[in-house]
Amino acid sequence: MEGEMPLQEIYYIAEMIVGIAVIVSIVFVAVELRQNTYMLRKSQSDQRRLHFNWLYEANCTDPEFRAWHRRLDADWDKLDEDERYRGLNLGMRSLRLYLDEVTDYFDGQLSKSEWRILQRNMEMVARKPNIQLAYSVIKPAYSEKVQRWFENLDSTVDSFLANAVKTPTDQT
Repeated sequence: MEGEMPLQEIYYIAEMIVGIAVIVSIVFVAVELRQNTYMLRKSQSDQRRLHFNWLYEANCTDPEFRAWHRRLDADWDKLDEDERYRGLNLGMRSLRLYLDEVTDYFDGQLSKSEWRILQRNMEMVARKPNIQLAYSVIKPAYSEKVQRWFENLDSTVDSFLANAVKTPTDQT
């Protein structure tokens, strides 16, 4: 039987083809995973930007919202129940977004540059009364690691922000 390939040789060739196919599929899965990770990060970043753009736009274009938003920090104790409820909901909307990203960072799903931005934003808002109230409501939903991180944030930025928007007559 000349010219015919023995069955064992066919078996070895088939094994090599299967091995190559497995390697190709592993490479394909790795590429897909990398793309999905990028898309997840991009989606989270886009969510954060949309939230901040909405907040900044509302502050720039809606005088009633702007006045109320400034009073959240300065006059929290003087706000009525409805205004505090609005503040709580704004705080929960913001804080959930932040703490979800902190969780993602601890899980290795956030880049270092996104982490720096997130940390800075958190330092600026962490001690706001509406954020503190929101934290007391949503705290149990997050891991102890995230809770410790939030509770140990440096809040010295607050006075900087408060002073940055005051007019010279306000500072006397």
